[in-house]
Amino acid sequence: MNYCSIVIDDIKIGLKFGMASFRYLSEGKLVEGKSINKGEINEIGIAHIIYSGYFNNCLIKDVEPDYSFEVFAEWLEQNLTNDEAMNQVKAILELWTNNQFVQKALEPEAKKKTR
Repeated sequence: MNYCSIVIDDIKIGLKFGMASFRYLSEGKLVEGKSINKGEINEIGIAHIIYSGYFNNCLIKDVEPDYSFEVFAEWLEQNLTNDEAMNQVKAILELWTNNQFVQKALEPEAKKKTR
C-alpha cells in the first residue's frame, strides 16, 4: 500500500504515493544543490516528497489541495529536532522509496537495458 498520513496543526493529512507524485518530483523538484546535496536528499527534498504524496492524494480524491508546499516545508523545519515527527518522516520516506515508480527510476541502467 502506498498510503499513509501525517498530522500537521492537529489535522490528519493523507499521503498517497503514485504516478502523479512521481511526476511532480520528476519535474525539477529533486535537484542537486537545491533539494539534494552531494547525492543526499535534504529537508527541502523531503518536504517535496511529502507534498507529492499529498498532491497525488488530492488528485485521486478529485479535490483541490488546501495546503501549499510551504506548509509541509515549514512543518518539517519546525520538527527537525522532534524524534516522534522524524520517525514519522522516516516511515514516509520508506513508503515512498518502496513505490513502484521510484523503484523503476532507481534501477541500475544495466538492468533496464536487459529488459
